[in-house]
Amino acid sequence: MWWPNIFHANELRDAGHSYSHQKRTMSAVVTAFNWTFERGIDLEACIAAFEYLSDGDAKSLQRALRRNQGVADDDGGSVMVGPGYWDARCRAVVRYVRWRAGAAMHKLVRTEAEDPPAYLYTMAERQLEKFADGMLSGIPKPDEFETLGLDERQLAILRDAIEPGSTTNPFEKKHQFRNFALILTLYELGTRKGEALGLMKQDLSLHGPEPTIDIHRRQNNPDDPRARPPAAKTRARRLPISLALAHVLDVWLTEHNNDDERYPGAKRHGYVFVSELGRPIAESTVEAMFVTLRTKVEGLPPWTTAHRLRHSFNDRLSEAIDDQPDNVLREGVEQRMRNFLNGWSKTSEQGEHYRQRFIKEKAGSLLLRLQKLSAEGNSRS
Repeated sequence: MWWPNIFHANELRDAGHSYSHQKRTMSAVVTAFNWTFERGIDLEACIAAFEYLSDGDAKSLQRALRRNQGVADDDGGSVMVGPGYWDARCRAVVRYVRWRAGAAMHKLVRTEAEDPPAYLYTMAERQLEKFADGMLSGIPKPDEFETLGLDERQLAILRDAIEPGSTTNPFEKKHQFRNFALILTLYELGTRKGEALGLMKQDLSLHGPEPTIDIHRRQNNPDDPRARPPAAKTRARRLPISLALAHVLDVWLTEHNNDDERYPGAKRHGYVFVSELGRPIAESTVEAMFVTLRTKVEGLPPWTTAHRLRHSFNDRLSEAIDDQPDNVLREGVEQRMRNFLNGWSKTSEQGEHYRQRFIKEKAGSLLLRLQKLSAEGNSRS
């Protein structure tokens, strides 16, 4: 039995983490095992004995995790990863050690008396925390940059560019409607890219006066043939959709998706969005769509991505909420509404991160208003 395999299966794969998250975490764990093996350290034996690593070894391992494995500069030297990625790699190793140590520590009998098992358990906990502190201390915090959604002018340019037949549409004619339906879904609902790519036909209720889309988490779906299956990181939820979006998706499914000549094989599975071969569309294909948009459509910023549309959605949501009378939304209701629509937990505070443009524009508007009052002699002291 190799414990990292059990860790990956139970803590990452079965927990529904994305492929990229699993890969990053296990890459760090493998680096830690390789580093200890090269130095004649049996990491598993250390954990089982509640000894972990010495302070010096922990810092040395921390430095090893900063190196970009398999990448060298022009002079053959090591290339270092950024502080954010470095921190994530170190936390991945600490997470594994905590998990593995937990299995060993649970074998100890904990009692209130100061007997040897209880004392040993306490010492093991202290040593574990000391190791974690050594692995995580001293890593600089990454520079924080504002992540903004597209502004109204940029969104108008995007909407025009994805319209089938538009003179600014940069896509092949045969794929224009597919790309239109997919990008419009991301724009209108603010879903994550993985959530949209995981949609199945059974999740769509497109007919009637109140059409809806169901977002589900389907980790480890055996029917998904993609090498990197998309993952829904957020909670399952049912979202109402506009009649316009419902019509677009209906046309996509009935007039394009089921065209065997254009998308052969699309009828063999239930996924909504497909590649030119009819297979479930890959994340890399969607990433390529946005590369095409931001390089070939004048007026779109170089950071136009699928995820930026999620920020744009939250900016639009903030504007819609701001237009409501003060007595319509009770305190806390806005946060719960936003968390539901984005699939976050009820108490999540991620909304602040996703509405930076709205906050920035409102703050600027308020500042100008204060300056105007001051110029008119109406400022309050």
